[in-house]
Amino acid sequence: MKLYLMLSGEHRTLPLSEALAIAKAEGIPLKVLVHLDQVLLVDAEPTYLKLLRVRASLVKYAGVLIDVIEIDRGGDAAKIVRAVNHLSVRDVVFKRVKEYSPRLSYEDVVSCARRSLRRSGSGGEVIDVILTEGVAVVGLRRFERDLSSFRARDPQNRPVYRPGTLTSVMSRVLVNLSRVSILRDSVFLDPFCGIGGLLLEACSIGVSSYLGIDINSDYVRGARENLTHYGCIPSVVSGDACSLPIAVGRVDAIGTDPPYGRMTRVSGRSSIKELMKSFLVSAGKVLKKNSYMAFAQLKDALSSYEVEDLGFKVIEKHRNWVHGSLTRDIYVVVKS
Repeated sequence: MKLYLMLSGEHRTLPLSEALAIAKAEGIPLKVLVHLDQVLLVDAEPTYLKLLRVRASLVKYAGVLIDVIEIDRGGDAAKIVRAVNHLSVRDVVFKRVKEYSPRLSYEDVVSCARRSLRRSGSGGEVIDVILTEGVAVVGLRRFERDLSSFRARDPQNRPVYRPGTLTSVMSRVLVNLSRVSILRDSVFLDPFCGIGGLLLEACSIGVSSYLGIDINSDYVRGARENLTHYGCIPSVVSGDACSLPIAVGRVDAIGTDPPYGRMTRVSGRSSIKELMKSFLVSAGKVLKKNSYMAFAQLKDALSSYEVEDLGFKVIEKHRNWVHGSLTRDIYVVVKS
């Protein structure tokens, strides 16, 4: 089935990576047809749409592709109407990515389409018309991201709050990039769990086996309280991420956001570089071979070469600017 995904513009590379990681996590065959600015066209089975509904944080909406229409100087609105006038739908939604195809206006497309479409009332489907890179992507929407559910779990809305905590959306991204499966009984680990943000997202998508570890006992208590508040099992213990108290090869996926303040000291380690190296050695022991880990770090704390020297293959590296004094790298690696 040919599908379209409207990707978030919140980050340049992470939305595409998350969309592909969701399919990879669950073993869903997926072929990328074309990647346009903020739009991804794929060939995948219908199950993929259901997984996006449950898991995606950086896919704004998605659905069944009807047509891709090249935009030229004239007759564009009529072409779009011809592609959809046989359908019974509730409404037409027009989206222009950035400044693409400025000659084609909202009024040209939507007013013309609404006049010719068969209306099916409030319960019908929505047609998306997305202008990007010289084409109009037309499709039937089947999924839309619910930001209210993410806001309900954002740091400021949890019973226990700590400054510098990742948003629920970014926490979900790291969980998805780890390729943890919700269809199999995968074990997810966050070795620097803090007050439980990634664990909350793992729980919210249906991961049944997860564990959080933190060296700070106050954070452990906070994570347990937060998880309990949202109806999740408070699977959090005290421990050192650089000496993980877990059997060798027990973990299927790791997602984590280690501390990256310049003055951070953990277990006697005086620098972020030393902390990250010790953590990766420990993570490499507990992670199963060919399994994935997604982690953040202070910009350039470790290079890709240093990460690979510690037994991992770097699959992706994303640069994420947070504010004026903080930029982080987000790595996705697989255990060699």
